[in-house]
Amino acid sequence: MAAPVKLVVFDLENTLIFNEFLPELATIVGKEAEVAAITRAGIDGRMDWEMGFRARAERLRGLTQAQVLRAARQLRPVPGAKEFVDWLHARASKVVLITGGPREVAESALELFEADAAFSNEFHYEDGVFTGSVTVRVSPQSKGAIVRGLATKWKIEKDEIVAVGDGVMDVPLLSEAGMRLAINSDGKLRDHVDFETSDFRDARRWLARQMDGRPAKSGPND
Repeated sequence: MAAPVKLVVFDLENTLIFNEFLPELATIVGKEAEVAAITRAGIDGRMDWEMGFRARAERLRGLTQAQVLRAARQLRPVPGAKEFVDWLHARASKVVLITGGPREVAESALELFEADAAFSNEFHYEDGVFTGSVTVRVSPQSKGAIVRGLATKWKIEKDEIVAVGDGVMDVPLLSEAGMRLAINSDGKLRDHVDFETSDFRDARRWLARQMDGRPAKSGPND
């Protein structure tokens, strides 16, 4: 009999929601080109993730917290994502969200998806204005440690965990789960997951088979 799924941990941006939060905030202050250049430097391996995150956040200095909150409330869920999370909850699985974005977007997503917990980074404000300073709690490297901590806290075994991500920055997250799923990855995670798709209906069918202990196909075309 297959192990029950007790915990499902999601990357947030481009996995459950289409929003890419820092670029969207950069548009508000007219710094989208600068933020995009820093992002590209990270993708090209010329800057590590935390250095890049801090540099991008610095470009957003001067945003008001009201502007950040307003943007955070304009989440665009991936089609089928909410229904997939509801289906998991109906099976008594805990759902946790992990984002490198700020607390405001995590809290908005926590409410939208009715998740059990969310982990994020922290923007710092003075008199309601973002200073450009951040506290980094979530990075690609820390995602795995977060999952291990949750597993210990809730006494959940690795083979009872599902991890869902969209890119190579999620590999540490995926490595801590017994079942690994890629959404919207465009093949980037092929060597790191058990199943990849861009359709949450396919993801649900695949995971249902795992939960039933039936063999599954490796692609979405079933």
